[in-house]
Amino acid sequence: MEKIDKNKGEVLGEIGCRFMSIIESHIKDYELQKDGDFEWLLEPLDAISHSPDIVLDAFQYGNKKWSNSKLYFHDRDATHAYVAYDKPIIKLKGKMIGNTIIFDIDESEKIPEPNPYDKTMLIKDTLNIYAVHIIPPIWDNLVIQFTEVGVWQAVLLNEIVTSFPHLWNNCLQGSKTIVFSQADMQQIIDDKKSRYDYTDEEIERLNAYWRFLDMTPHFDQYKKSNYDKLVSYLECEDILPSVKISGDEAVVSYCYWNEWSGFCRATVPVERCGQSVTIGEHAHEVLVAYDRGISY
Repeated sequence: MEKIDKNKGEVLGEIGCRFMSIIESHIKDYELQKDGDFEWLLEPLDAISHSPDIVLDAFQYGNKKWSNSKLYFHDRDATHAYVAYDKPIIKLKGKMIGNTIIFDIDESEKIPEPNPYDKTMLIKDTLNIYAVHIIPPIWDNLVIQFTEVGVWQAVLLNEIVTSFPHLWNNCLQGSKTIVFSQADMQQIIDDKKSRYDYTDEEIERLNAYWRFLDMTPHFDQYKKSNYDKLVSYLECEDILPSVKISGDEAVVSYCYWNEWSGFCRATVPVERCGQSVTIGEHAHEVLVAYDRGISY
């Protein structure tokens, strides 16, 4: 495996730890405590700033819990509440085909475009999922130092939604436990030991039962050999975060655990864009497979 400067990885990891500590201090009983704006998110991110005239905030969408969230900016003196639709949206009926919901939509049932949003408005209520796209992303409002620390902090901010409390199975599919230190990796290993403790005979019985239910067997990944592979990453320096910069482009790499994927590595392209950055599509490599086994 590629060796990196361990000291740099530790520094980036410490930044990630502080960031997560701030988030966890605002979570109680599995719910995000929203008291005022979200400027507190930027406290540990000293390479990121914005105009004092605007305020970082967040809103929820799709349901009544903080299972889906998005950051946005509004004016510091904003008081007017944003209303996406002037009348209720018809709840569409659909049917599940595989993992996709297919809607039969008449011309009369098409979802209208939501009302425009500007920074003089506060988003106070849960937003309809059809209106989320109208809220502009935060990046044009941020000044981000194009350094290893600044780029890493931008990626952390971009990943923030995966650290908010999630509802139901969304907490498994969307959330990540990012590895910021060797101790984090050890905690993942300790937590998952029982998950991989199956004999070949037990695995075959589970696979046979899954086939009986007309579902795809997936228990082979629970073999002890997979756990041994997970343990082997404990001594690898490249599980720590890294940032490589070349000109106006950077590549960020970090490892994480997810309940529906396993132990993975994310690679994130970041590009300088004026005083800010644009964050590209993440690439995800599964290093040690794991699937919680939930099927629909």
